[in-house]
Amino acid sequence: MGRFGAVFGPWLGGQLLAANKGDWGFTAFALAGLSSMVFIGVAALRGAKRAAPAGSEQELIGAH
Repeated sequence: MGRFGAVFGPWLGGQLLAANKGDWGFTAFALAGLSSMVFIGVAALRGAKRAAPAGSEQELIGAH
């Protein structure tokens, strides 16, 4: 995902500047960050449900 963002971010910024809508740059990148945060949170919750079988709470607590 990092390479996609490295290519798409400057492209989007350039498109906004070319369309004379440079003031929308912060909003566009803030929305991208917010959506990334939501998707990472959903993925973490789904992964935690799959990885933790019943009765494994003691193992997780003991590892810390």
